[in-house]
Amino acid sequence: MGDTKVEIMYFYSGLYENKRSLSRLTKKLSRERKDLRVHLVNVEDPRNEELTELYEVNVIPVIIFFTPKGEIAARRSLPLSDEDVVHEIADRISKGELPNPTVEGVRAKILEAFKAATKRNDLTHFISEQIENDLKESDSESGINEMINSHVSAINHAITDLEEFKKILQKFLKKQQNFIV
Repeated sequence: MGDTKVEIMYFYSGLYENKRSLSRLTKKLSRERKDLRVHLVNVEDPRNEELTELYEVNVIPVIIFFTPKGEIAARRSLPLSDEDVVHEIADRISKGELPNPTVEGVRAKILEAFKAATKRNDLTHFISEQIENDLKESDSESGINEMINSHVSAINHAITDLEEFKKILQKFLKKQQNFIV
């Protein structure tokens, strides 16, 4: 993606962030690190629709970090102003720590399995998107395991809550029916 070591695409919304302020921040980052180049991508601009779809950006802001070879090395849902994280990830890419092939393989398998999972309603679609976004941001095996444990716990609590909602609603049905949650 050029002759710099680390390229960043920062996806933002012009409705929430000012391009002028972001431009000042990108210049500051570039002065601090000669190995860093930042591209601002306003998701509200129709010219950026293809990029937004290509990189599956469905939350903003999101920063996508690339290696010198153009591989996605890391992804974070955070503002560009979180400079410490930007520097830390750029350092890891420069050292060759990211992307981690083992983690990429595990991530790809999980994402592929999720494509086949049924998403029958808005709630399950939302949960699936959240899991996929969190997975894309996990860049270590321990990070993936923590993310999985967190979501399994949240899903177990949601199932318990939904069973309770079902019982409450069934009490108020005029004609008792069994329905599937």
